[in-house]
Amino acid sequence: MCALAWEDIDLIKGTITVKRNLTILGDFTPTKTASGLRTIYLVDAAVTTLKDQQELTRLKGSSVITVHSREYGKKSEEELTFVFNPTVNAVNNKSENYYAVSSLPQTWRAAIRKAGLTYRKPYQSRQTYACRSLSAGANPNFIASQMGHANAQMVYQVYGSWMKENDEAQRSLLNEKLNEFVPQVSRTKAI
Repeated sequence: MCALAWEDIDLIKGTITVKRNLTILGDFTPTKTASGLRTIYLVDAAVTTLKDQQELTRLKGSSVITVHSREYGKKSEEELTFVFNPTVNAVNNKSENYYAVSSLPQTWRAAIRKAGLTYRKPYQSRQTYACRSLSAGANPNFIASQMGHANAQMVYQVYGSWMKENDEAQRSLLNEKLNEFVPQVSRTKAI
């Protein structure tokens, strides 16, 4: 979230390309793993939210950042306009054009409180996404790629075991979807 830039987003296709990370030390780096470099397909509500956010930060000034490579000593520069920019609400001129990783817990707690939700760690939103996507009938391989997993094994092992209570819903889903493929046969007898 801290490293997300408008240059990574295609609102027409409804995608985000995850390319970089911001570390707790304040360094921009590539994603942790090769599977972390990915394209995320956004649901309509996320596209709408980003369009609203675009009005706040898309035309803010860009920043030149240094991205440290996994190879020791190698780095490159990128000019980016950050999606979430603390200067929008800053009361001093000391803010960067992107949020520090250490500022997220405070912001998260305030948002959860304002929404009237029971507190959960931000990381748990990944589990919620996986479980709800599985419940909706999404392909586990798709979910794994969206989350940056190398394959669906993690989805099956971790999230699949949480979904036992949805067995009846899965049966209903199968009945509904499989019936679409069954050829219609006339049940009347020929005279």
